[in-house]
Amino acid sequence: MSINPNDDIHNIRFLCFDFEMTGLDPLRDSIIEIGAVPLFGTEFDGEVFFTPVQPMTFVSTQSKKVHGLDGDELWMAPTAEVALSEFIQLAQGRILMGQNPAVDLAFLWYNAKNIGFSPPGECGIGRSKGFSKRCRSHKQLELSTMAERVGIITRRWKHNALDDALLVAQIFQKVVPTLSRHGIRTLRELRNLASV
Repeated sequence: MSINPNDDIHNIRFLCFDFEMTGLDPLRDSIIEIGAVPLFGTEFDGEVFFTPVQPMTFVSTQSKKVHGLDGDELWMAPTAEVALSEFIQLAQGRILMGQNPAVDLAFLWYNAKNIGFSPPGECGIGRSKGFSKRCRSHKQLELSTMAERVGIITRRWKHNALDDALLVAQIFQKVVPTLSRHGIRTLRELRNLASV
């Protein structure tokens, strides 16, 4: 399915997603959770996707503090190859959107070569980047801060890929009317605001 950059945001298929990793370097760290929420425009579009992922690297104490997961809890999880194959299938024909997806996309691109997938060149929309520009903030905001600014109450103790993907989707739903009022109505305009 071809994606037309001149289509209205409400006619675009998005996939709000988040990866939890053991660290921030795709060469040394592993994906340990994948969460994804499909949208058609601003409406939920099918089942959410969540899977833990068997790490290929050590889960450090520092990493465990962030998401609460360790290698013992993940040893029976699907491998990265299996989990990413399912995620990639769900992502076909959709624009990927995350809070700050550059790191997640780096992990996706690095791991994709093992399963024969080439992600499109312009597939990432950074929710934090676009939100910060619209809210006149000079820094990219934490997900919970963005949620609070649009009236979504969160109680987050640990990072969870599905919870984060759901928050990205809910924030997008709340922000689209504001974007429209500022003349941002098409995928091209959204990409100009928030492409990764």
